[in-house]
Amino acid sequence: MYNSVEVISGEEITLKVDDRGRVTLPKEIRDQLGIESNDEIPARLIGSVLEVNPKPSSKLQTATAGRDSWENTTTADAGESLF
Repeated sequence: MYNSVEVISGEEITLKVDDRGRVTLPKEIRDQLGIESNDEIPARLIGSVLEVNPKPSSKLQTATAGRDSWENTTTADAGESLF
């Protein structure tokens, strides 16, 4: 049976660097962030902190997904029609 372990935001984890300088992100983190094989992930160094900021993959939906398709079809003021 598959058990998913959620990594809590802010929780410190240890990553291992291999002999070619590669770091492997644990599957739990990749799953939580929607990172898929061969994804390119933007990163930047801020002091001694490496910030990784993946873009949502096609598997993740954001709060604004599809907004453009319905944004102009609703009226700005529905008045009392919703009540």
